[in-house]
Amino acid sequence: MEQTFNIPIQVFCVVSTMGDLTPVRFRFESDDHRIITVEIAEILSHKELRMAGTREILYTCTATIEKRTQIFNLKYQVNSHRWIFARFLT
Repeated sequence: MEQTFNIPIQVFCVVSTMGDLTPVRFRFESDDHRIITVEIAEILSHKELRMAGTREILYTCTATIEKRTQIFNLKYQVNSHRWIFARFLT
């Protein structure tokens, strides 16, 4: 079951000496205006995409959200330096 959201998020990440980004946790505002923080358990994959001339890095990650292990995508928009919670994959 795939659910698409495209929610802007705040991300805490580690940047290597080579400039590679590794997201560690992120947070967003829920519909009831609570701030939800999610600790990323594992990054399963990442790949660079070009969508209509825009560079993005797509991360497939796992985390425990609401007591369930979830697989989801985060997108980093390279040109605008914005992070997006894209969708749940499970």
